[in-house]
Amino acid sequence: MKNVIIGTAGHVDHGKTQLIKALSGIDTDRLSEEKKRGITIELGFAHIDNDAGYNIGVIDVPGHEKFIKNMLAGISGVDFVLFVVAADEGIMPQTKEHFEILQALGIDDGIVAITKKDMVDEEWLEMLFEDVKDFFKDSFLESKPMIAVSSKTGENIDALKAEILKKCDRESKRREEPELFRLPIDRTFSMQGFGTVVTGTLVDGVLRLNDEMIIYPEDVTVKVRGIQTYGSDTDEAVAGQRTAVNLSGIKKENAPRGSVLAAPGAVTVTNMLDAEMGVFKSSDRQILNNSRVHLHTGSKEVLAKVIIMDREVMVSGDKAYVQFRLEEPIAIRRGDKFIVRFYSPVITIGGGRILDANPEKHKRNREDVMTEFEILASGDVDEIVYLKAGKWKYYKERELGQELGLTEAEARHIIKSLADHGRVLILADGSIVSEDKLKVLGDTLSQIIDEYHSQNPMVEGIPKRELLSRLKEYRHIEDDKLGQAIIYKFLDSGMLEDKEKTISLAGFKVEFSDEQLALMDKISQMYSEAGVETIKNEEIYKLVGDKNVASALQAELISQGKIFKLDASYYIDTKAWDIAVAAGRELGIEKPEGFTLAEYRDKLEISRKFASILLSALDKYGITVFNGEYRKTIK
Repeated sequence: MKNVIIGTAGHVDHGKTQLIKALSGIDTDRLSEEKKRGITIELGFAHIDNDAGYNIGVIDVPGHEKFIKNMLAGISGVDFVLFVVAADEGIMPQTKEHFEILQALGIDDGIVAITKKDMVDEEWLEMLFEDVKDFFKDSFLESKPMIAVSSKTGENIDALKAEILKKCDRESKRREEPELFRLPIDRTFSMQGFGTVVTGTLVDGVLRLNDEMIIYPEDVTVKVRGIQTYGSDTDEAVAGQRTAVNLSGIKKENAPRGSVLAAPGAVTVTNMLDAEMGVFKSSDRQILNNSRVHLHTGSKEVLAKVIIMDREVMVSGDKAYVQFRLEEPIAIRRGDKFIVRFYSPVITIGGGRILDANPEKHKRNREDVMTEFEILASGDVDEIVYLKAGKWKYYKERELGQELGLTEAEARHIIKSLADHGRVLILADGSIVSEDKLKVLGDTLSQIIDEYHSQNPMVEGIPKRELLSRLKEYRHIEDDKLGQAIIYKFLDSGMLEDKEKTISLAGFKVEFSDEQLALMDKISQMYSEAGVETIKNEEIYKLVGDKNVASALQAELISQGKIFKLDASYYIDTKAWDIAVAAGRELGIEKPEGFTLAEYRDKLEISRKFASILLSALDKYGITVFNGEYRKTIK
């Protein structure tokens, strides 16, 4: 069954609530003050019964200018609008304000209902029709059905209902994937014996009994105990339905209007937004850069500063790219619409759409920033993913998809396509980086290691832990796994060279003086003469007088194949190592059941100390295996 949400709009006391009652039989004024004053203050809800198989929900919004914020909380999730103009008054101030709000929110379809037909004559009505047509000229309501009705007598109510049913046949733009579920909360209350109940328009996705969801931005996990749509219990609610949800695990104070009930990760919690904003043509107010404003989106109202990217002031009819810096966090999704109201006096001045729900803080009047805004505004998701992959944050597939309002499968498809074309790379930890960002990371690593080589010319490379630490500091990386994945990428590409405990730029070699080369020959001779009873490193350090230089000389002798590293304290002449290995293998053949340290010592005719050092090295390099008592040769 198709689900449709209709919102009303129009000036105060133009008969919206009475019209809904005539269409549905439901009085949406639920507060005693509303009954007393005869105007709608809070949002009202009804549903229209029909035989066409549609679930039609109607949101009755306040018309009075004092309650515009309540109107905004209800109108943002509708499929089309029922725009009400009273026949006896015509176009009035809130008629104009509501109309501009609808256009800013991207609502693109509707029906115009001329109410109170019974209060005017035909000549007046004909004249009013012309005025209303002129008012809606060149807008989404131009040429849309316009029907004069009387809620009092019932005249043309059936004709209006027939037009509503025709509108319900249009294709829905809502997303129905469960992972995208979200319901902006416009009302919260407690029921004895049930606990907390929240209501709202289910904007995207599907909600089922016993689902675990999250209240954002409060970040409270809740469980769905019960669901109602249009007054009836159900096991499932889908996109496009007015929905009441009974929640466990939360008090009503922790799920206020403006919060969002959503699937994990389905919305972005943020204190900053990039947006495209327009000032209403009817507005006589200017918006100065850094102005404080009321921002309305979904059912949420928040104070914010508006930073205009390319000018000092916006006036009537202007459109510009802006960044909102919010005074409290909100839960949002890219592409959501918003309305802006002046801080004081609180009047509606403009609106637009969210381009980026998690932006960096921008500098104004910069060409590169404006280019990024153009990419965001274009709606080209491939290019937006590429842009995001080049920013300061390191995204994984799921995170990126969630921030852009994509399913995991959609995000995976886009990222794979970009990776196949060499525009992004997926690191070992799953992080996605653009080709430009990868170049910056490579340049950063080169700079760090080059600086280290300059400061330590006799050291073969920078210690791995130090390289990781410096990379994290230079590129503001918090996660060790991410830093290691970046380093691994450049080791794999051949730009860097792994030297066990250190890393160098590929091809880096320590340059030795003639004096150091002579020392190297002497050290090689010392290892050769020592044989299997090798020399401890401290003797080499003492000979050279500088530990770093000594280590560099040892590393060079290893690269020349003259010595072999046993452990952190000992190296050995390679010919002596061959003898030590051969002795172990011979004993392995002679004693297949295993041999002891003493037997190995006697075989080489060396001290127990050196026998132990050599056998530990044989174990380390996988030539022997020790069971605590005997050793066996395994290769």
